[in-house]
Amino acid sequence: MLLERVELDAVTAIERLAGMQAQYSPSPYIGLWSRLEDFKRDELEAALQAQLVYKATLMRGTLHLVSARQFDLFRLASRFPRHVWTEGPRQLKELGVDVEALREEILVALDNRPLKKPELEKAFRHRVPANLPDWVAFSVILYSAINHHEDARFGHFAGSRYRRAPLPTADPEDAMRAVVTSYLAAFGPATRGDLAQWLGRSVSQFSAALDSLDLVTFQAEDGRKLVDLRDAPRPDPDVPSPVRFLPKWDNLLLAYDRRERVLPEALRKIVIRKNGDVLPTFLVDGMVAGAWEAPLRGRAIMSLEAFSSLSAPKRRAVESEAERLHAWLRPDEAGREITWKQA
Repeated sequence: MLLERVELDAVTAIERLAGMQAQYSPSPYIGLWSRLEDFKRDELEAALQAQLVYKATLMRGTLHLVSARQFDLFRLASRFPRHVWTEGPRQLKELGVDVEALREEILVALDNRPLKKPELEKAFRHRVPANLPDWVAFSVILYSAINHHEDARFGHFAGSRYRRAPLPTADPEDAMRAVVTSYLAAFGPATRGDLAQWLGRSVSQFSAALDSLDLVTFQAEDGRKLVDLRDAPRPDPDVPSPVRFLPKWDNLLLAYDRRERVLPEALRKIVIRKNGDVLPTFLVDGMVAGAWEAPLRGRAIMSLEAFSSLSAPKRRAVESEAERLHAWLRPDEAGREITWKQA
């Protein structure tokens, strides 16, 4: 949905994008603004309030927004061996702790009011053997809890609070097949390595699901085998790609093992930092061409930084889209400014 904005509701758009990174609370909103016609932030906040969208720890152990009707599928497909979801409970069981009883006790506490991780660790530390770290008790609920919907409000920076999630009902094999299909619908053609990078699971854990689908294969210029859904749209290479602004951690930059199709390799270490931080960027001709920053508080100044020289028409196109985004981010500010950082 980056070649042309579409008329679509936020919940369906999130499904078409196979979930949206939500580590930084404004990111899903900005990502939808770049993809949907006339998107309003209160539409997504209303969907969260109505429990049509959940914020939860999913792919790669990071926070995502997914629709409520797909949550169980993504939860099952994202759960993998030796992750905190499974390692903590395993250690507790080996030491004789009744993990299911502990989980239910924690969830009952969450039914009374949403709690943050430190509150949970403090409240249930006595249930964990002294030789285990605090996070072990917290890990017991990650599979059974989701973030409180207010944690996903635009501009929420006060940390995560948790509440009970619906009980899992989907079949794990069906879930994996559905999530693999969602990935390809959003990001295909792709390699098995790309899918492994995005999902955070080894190729062997989803190969059966992938092989069960009716796929087409392609060969990349470097010889890699790419797969895609048979009826997926594949635009002609000559289709114009308009300037688009991406938020921090947009999954477009995280959905591939090799990201040269969107992010030039020379820019990878600039855009994706050692600590896992991913800069907000803008695309020119479908490729990352620069970064941007627009504080949500204080002076309404958006700064742009091009990673290489841009022609005058492309520079004007970037500025035009930046002005639209800035007006959407700070609609009540009369003194909005756009500035360029010196290369």
